[in-house]
Amino acid sequence: MKRFGLLFWDWLVKLQRFFMIVTAIAVVFLVFGPLVMREIGIPFPGYEEFLLTFAFWMYMLGSSHGSFEKSQITADIMSRLLKGRKRQIQQVVASVLTFILGIILTYWALSLVLWSAHTGASSSVYKIPIVVGQASILVGLVISSFYHIVYMIKDIQVLFLQPRTSVAHEAE
Repeated sequence: MKRFGLLFWDWLVKLQRFFMIVTAIAVVFLVFGPLVMREIGIPFPGYEEFLLTFAFWMYMLGSSHGSFEKSQITADIMSRLLKGRKRQIQQVVASVLTFILGIILTYWALSLVLWSAHTGASSSVYKIPIVVGQASILVGLVISSFYHIVYMIKDIQVLFLQPRTSVAHEAE
């Protein structure tokens, strides 16, 4: 089971990176391409519809990848001030709260996607369903929540399974 988990973890990260690269390339072409086309006299009306969709996917996949790397911007001064067991407890509390917020946001994103699918809204020129771009929010939050639950479990294990340090070490 552990081997399957590691394979899934690696596969998910590689898949994310692949789609991040694809969407980033698409965004660059959708910013640069219409500019060149306009200069040579070939109009590309409505390219913003494609640009917005690819930008949504690029951003949300990048955000979830930031969750994987734990490289997102935080205002976590407490981890700098606390040491030892207190820092571990603070990390567990932060992990639990992050996971809970992720689940709430994921639920809201699911509601948004279901509502968008129900209304059938689409873009004006190419009739791209709005749900295509909004689904990236749901996918990004699901992936981020997955990473957060794994890290939360790890933090809880560290708190309860790691040998306790002596009182003298904790005071340092």
